[in-house]
Amino acid sequence: MASRVGVFICHCGDNIKGTVDVDRLKMAAYAEGVECVEDYPYMCSADGQSLIKSRIKGLSLERIVVAACSPNVHEHTFRECVKDAGLNQYMVDIANIREQCAWVPSEDATGRAIDIVRSSIYGVRHAVPLENMTVNAEKRVMVVGGGIAGMTAALALAKQGIHVYLLESSPTLGGNMVKIGKVFSPDKLTEECAMCSLAPIMGEVAKNRRIEVRTLSQAIGLKGHAGDFTVTIESAPAYIDQKKCTSCGKCASACPVKVKDEWNASLSLRKAAYRPFPQAVPASYTIDGDACKGCGSCVKACSAGAIDLDAKPRRETLRVGAIIIATGHRELDPSDKHELGYGRYSGVLTQTELARLLAVNGPTAGKLKNPVTGEAPRRVVMVQCVGSRDEKPGSIPYCSKICCMVALKHASYIKDHFPDIEVYICYTDMRAPGTYENYYREVQKKGVRFIRGRVGEVFKDGPLVVRVEDTLGGGPLELETDMVVLSCALEPSPGTVQAAKALGVGMTPELFVREKHPKLDPASTTSRGIFVCGTAAGAKDITESIMQARAAASKAAELVSAPVEIEPRFAVIDHDKCTGCGACIRLCPYGAAYTNGVVTIDPLSCIGLGGCIMRCPEHAISLPRCSDEMLYARIDGMLCDGPRILAFLDENIAYTAADNAGVNRLAYPSSIRIIRLPSIMLLKPDHLIYALKKGAIGIFLGDGTTNSPEGAVKANVAKRVEELKKALAREGIDPRRVFYYEVYLPHYRGLAARMEQFAAILGGKGKADAPDAPIAEVRRAHSL
Repeated sequence: MASRVGVFICHCGDNIKGTVDVDRLKMAAYAEGVECVEDYPYMCSADGQSLIKSRIKGLSLERIVVAACSPNVHEHTFRECVKDAGLNQYMVDIANIREQCAWVPSEDATGRAIDIVRSSIYGVRHAVPLENMTVNAEKRVMVVGGGIAGMTAALALAKQGIHVYLLESSPTLGGNMVKIGKVFSPDKLTEECAMCSLAPIMGEVAKNRRIEVRTLSQAIGLKGHAGDFTVTIESAPAYIDQKKCTSCGKCASACPVKVKDEWNASLSLRKAAYRPFPQAVPASYTIDGDACKGCGSCVKACSAGAIDLDAKPRRETLRVGAIIIATGHRELDPSDKHELGYGRYSGVLTQTELARLLAVNGPTAGKLKNPVTGEAPRRVVMVQCVGSRDEKPGSIPYCSKICCMVALKHASYIKDHFPDIEVYICYTDMRAPGTYENYYREVQKKGVRFIRGRVGEVFKDGPLVVRVEDTLGGGPLELETDMVVLSCALEPSPGTVQAAKALGVGMTPELFVREKHPKLDPASTTSRGIFVCGTAAGAKDITESIMQARAAASKAAELVSAPVEIEPRFAVIDHDKCTGCGACIRLCPYGAAYTNGVVTIDPLSCIGLGGCIMRCPEHAISLPRCSDEMLYARIDGMLCDGPRILAFLDENIAYTAADNAGVNRLAYPSSIRIIRLPSIMLLKPDHLIYALKKGAIGIFLGDGTTNSPEGAVKANVAKRVEELKKALAREGIDPRRVFYYEVYLPHYRGLAARMEQFAAILGGKGKADAPDAPIAEVRRAHSL
């Protein structure tokens, strides 16, 4: 007896209904013999969910298709909805007709939507009830990054009785806030000492018994799942034992090596043996291994015997229930902006360098002067939006949020302490949100001059000259000045990029850590159990960073303070078929398959990509959430109305990249039909042969799991693709009808471009028969 299926179509306002003919879509769904088809303006709303529940109960529906936005957005919402109605939560299927249909420019969006919904109907008819597993979470959290956001998160967790590992890649806590000198107060309309606010927090972290600080350390590998992660960390040697060091400073006095001091924005020198700044935590000295020449002078000078120049990096694994990424940002290096003279003229600085010059603990003890010539400026011109709001390569296309306020802060401080110095700010738009507007007005009263216009060039003709066009009527201007200060964009720190890759979380096109949903879930990443805060997620000020840090800490505390549900994404073994040959044990790189007399798969270790399925000689392994029957049914649903190009995309990377292509309204061939999989590793030759014989023009394989620490091994994926092509060739099918592309999440444009390329190779945007392009052309396309 056929299952009773209900279809529910969301308008998503005009996001879907404005492009897709909902009435035509409903008729097509009814033609598949479903029990009901309903549409509603917002199916995810309380009323929309009530509609689904009432139809499940009233019509005794057994399976549900929700045609709406991406499953990455609301799949969990609809699972909970059907669960509340008494249906197993895995008996619902999401037909993605927004990101991968309505938002993709196409000549027939409705036709694509019909195929997507039909494929979901066919697939969900083969769904089986599944249950989540419940495991106890490790009540420990790792915070990666020891700046203001990371320390705030660590303290918030420690105060709730949760043990915290706080990793920091530099020798001390503090982050970027150490360098800024002053923070502005919109309430007091003045500037306050940054270190006076930061040092007590650093001290509190150091004294808290529930916080283990690991400096010179970074996370380099991850296994496990939310609630039970195993993180591999690597710690560089400090060469000085923190417990033995008395902070006497004799090592630094004896050290003959001098290098640029990064804590003073490279405007001064420090020794290879050094303490970053007086308030550093830990308070012990450290040795810069890259600068040290190994002369041994420091060893002779250290009466405490704390120095070991032969110390080596060490690795260890830590088990935690959740992870918070707080790796911060760095100031964009404007050296490539040749027209602005940075690096050529000593009087051209960045705002961070100016902050260090104005700081009483900076290289000039708070005196404003050229760091090379020592001359005090008579005029300072600040240039806004350097590398921000700029579509050129190497720039950030949007506003960096804090640059205007930083310029106002420094301009205000200069006018208060050096009133004879003229200050100009050349801006695109001054942005002072909320109560910061009061501070902006106060700075204007102090005589700071504002010129609306982008600076075109900084050159030297005796003094420095800033060429700018005043767009408010002043016309082209050439301002002679002694000092130019560039307000540069905020970009991800190297630690942010490294942590994101090591921990397997998604990144934005600018390589900040991607939030799962910036509005509804702003501290969560694309990986469950891993959270983000501060400028690791994008530009923001200190206040906003602290707020997000507390939000991330709250979410992490929720996770580790209660048992964690694990979705049934793991493979299972049919022991009636299994002969115990051990092929899966030898194959699995994650140790998920093991034997204790009977070959078994550990649900917590299995990452569910399906690589073992085709390797099992007895066909005893399966993924219940993506069975052969379900996959064949989805293929049938996509091909009912004629030839199509089927795109099999892994659910975590490639499918999300396709979503991002839709979000950015990127077009790809209208013949493309996407089928979501855990990974292309589970595909068998039979799947591809079936699809091609059923009328598929070509098969596009997109997989990005190789770029995830828990993903497939790159060599294994390449090998699997070649095996699939050889199997097709044995069946007399041209292997050029299969195209593989390794997908990178930030490079969604590349995915769309490769789909276009494959369709062109097939001929006529995928409307022709098998390709007649030469093999060399196909190979070149694959190598791009």
